[in-house]
Amino acid sequence: MGIPSPNLALFPVRDNNAITPLVDGGVAFDRIASAIEAAVSSVWVCVAFLEPEATFPNGRGTFFDILDDAADRGLDVRALVWHPEGPSAEAEDTLCADATTAGMLSVRGTRWQLRWDAVGRNCQHQKVWIIDAGTPDEIAFVGGINITQGSMADSSHGEPTFGERNERYSNIHDVHCQIQGPITSDVHTNFVMRWNQASEQDEAFGSWPETETNDLPDVVGISADAGSVRAQITRSVLPDLYSELPEGENSVRQQYLEAFEAAQEYVYVENQIFLSRACLDVIHGTLERGVPVLALVPADAMPELAAAKAHPGIAAAYEALAKCGEYPNFCLAAVAALRTWGYEEIYVHSKTAIIDDQWATIGSTNLVFSSFQGDTEMNVSFWHKQTARTLRTQLFDEHGGFSSGGLEGRQAIEKLIEIARKNTANREENQLLQGFIYAIEPNNWAK
Repeated sequence: MGIPSPNLALFPVRDNNAITPLVDGGVAFDRIASAIEAAVSSVWVCVAFLEPEATFPNGRGTFFDILDDAADRGLDVRALVWHPEGPSAEAEDTLCADATTAGMLSVRGTRWQLRWDAVGRNCQHQKVWIIDAGTPDEIAFVGGINITQGSMADSSHGEPTFGERNERYSNIHDVHCQIQGPITSDVHTNFVMRWNQASEQDEAFGSWPETETNDLPDVVGISADAGSVRAQITRSVLPDLYSELPEGENSVRQQYLEAFEAAQEYVYVENQIFLSRACLDVIHGTLERGVPVLALVPADAMPELAAAKAHPGIAAAYEALAKCGEYPNFCLAAVAALRTWGYEEIYVHSKTAIIDDQWATIGSTNLVFSSFQGDTEMNVSFWHKQTARTLRTQLFDEHGGFSSGGLEGRQAIEKLIEIARKNTANREENQLLQGFIYAIEPNNWAK
């Protein structure tokens, strides 16, 4: 039984794509910056969280420096930015549509276009770059990586030289991917949809330069074939947010549920938030069938989770996660590195899953109901053994400190679970870990 594709997706499954997984932000942002430097017509980006002072790898400067350089070369440069409302508006890593931001852009002399897009108290959470949109060389980048200094870490996860020691978001593990081929046209369409209907564009400070931004034409045609990967763009979009989606879209949720249910050999998940009651209920059935399941999460979870555990949906998810711990073939794990002063937690921010070395998904979607039914999200799912296996090998080798390329998927995940459990014992004795991974108790996570 293969992994089905969700019929709730607006965009169809498309063949003949090229997908390159990019593990950790140091790799991803180096690749993105190189693509921007080679761009000939346009650079567009969807921004959720941004630290303006964060610098890209290899001395390339900040987000604003890189886009300024692209605009100086005559490229069409646009940023579609989440405008937070409610408590999120106070976050230090958001770029609000307000006088402060307008003043910063004015001082910088920013000449490229920005529009802000709100979604009530929810988040415009897509993290997408599109280079040379609509041309034969169109490239897109889809994933979960925010533009922050902690997200610039590479796979060695060396001790950060900035911030406080063991600061929650100073050393982040994350995943993105580069895509080429027909599905880039769907990413292009998503950007045009959001850009043209951005909620704040006619409000005070809702665009830059004010009253001088222009709409984009509809996408015509599909990008040329670029490889052999079968893939699909899935999303979470609320009803009536955009005219093309009066009923919204909830295809990421459907994809996850059907993928977990279809698993035969193994399930591997990395997610910042592993608290979807619907997903965990399906995983219980997967565990009952004897399929090993490993979920990698941040040990030092975002405090908002514990604060929300009184919510009935979150409380039920905590119970469902605890039930997973009753199965010997389930492992909840985190990653950390031993320093001279103790263990530094590496923050798992990635939103990816791999099943049976046959299918994988990479995107912005957390496994929690608010990402399925509130936040605007985008994932790319792909059905391609070589690409899924490559991603699995990269992740397992980094986290487990061993070579997994010669092992089949089930063997590899069982080995990784074994290492995680041994590392928990090593950590209790202040010993060096093999790789970074160690097992944690489902009963105690994020509380």
